Amino acid sequence: MAKSGKFVHNSAHTVNIAATTAYDVARSHNLTNLGGGTGGLIGPQRGYFLRTLYIKLDTLAGLSAKPTLTVRLCRDAAGNETVVGDVTASISVGITTATEGNITVAIDFLYSHNDVNDITVDNLHLFWKLDQGTANVRRVELTTEE
Repeated sequence: MAKSGKFVHNSAHTVNIAATTAYDVARSHNLTNLGGGTGGLIGPQRGYFLRTLYIKLDTLAGLSAKPTLTVRLCRDAAGNETVVGDVTASISVGITTATEGNITVAIDFLYSHNDVNDITVDNLHLFWKLDQGTANVRRVELTTEE
């Protein structure tokens, strides 16, 4: 029986990766199992909506009153095939712990990638950079809907 209705998926990852003021492939993360699923190497690729990106940071240092984090999502690990271009979000610094913070980005973007030579069509690579200072990225989550 075919599926009906909407299905929400959460690709959640606990990480410990530095954030600085420049993009770097060493400071990125591969988001897997996004929920769109593949139809096989010769079948069609189902599309899905990229909905919300959430990033938790800690060890914030050297930041002014309104720090920001810029993110981008790419098809490739090298960061050259951009799917969602640079989005800059203000870091909501913790109320009781000023060295922790979060960003949340609403994306709302229909995505489908069908490449018969690419078995990682259900992955996106997340890159980030701060506008100033340093921090550690501790958790990333991307919700999708099919």
